[in-house]
Amino acid sequence: MILGKIITKDRIKIGLSDLDKWTVIEELADLIAVGDEGGDRETLLNDTLDREHKGSTGIGKGIAIPHARTTGATDLIGALGISRAGVDFEADDGQPCHLIFLILAPATESTRYLKALRAVACIGSDKELVSRLTSAASPAEAISILGEVDSCS
Repeated sequence: MILGKIITKDRIKIGLSDLDKWTVIEELADLIAVGDEGGDRETLLNDTLDREHKGSTGIGKGIAIPHARTTGATDLIGALGISRAGVDFEADDGQPCHLIFLILAPATESTRYLKALRAVACIGSDKELVSRLTSAASPAEAISILGEVDSCS
């Protein structure tokens, strides 16, 4: 349950609206930067934005995974933004993204980082899971649903 370990209730924002992808990334970075384990906000934000400028992290099926390996992160950490209306992440399928997972890791981390990215991609293969997460009424409900992702990570 890698996603359940790196995304906590206080790093889930439900109800993102009227935002572009750049603002969403910044809001999610703010959730991560709060507290001791979050790391350096400016570095992790700049590294994530640099990564997004290289190519969209909208993977389609309503999901985006802005991510970076960065000296701004002290450990593998994540945040989740949920937008009922969807955010344009320039996904290959042209559809808005409703689930935006920000995944950050120290520059030296690779194994758990790749597992986390794979787990998010796996969510996209299950339409019902995407729908349930998009409809989650609370961070606790979203965490519970993320706990079901174990089998495909």
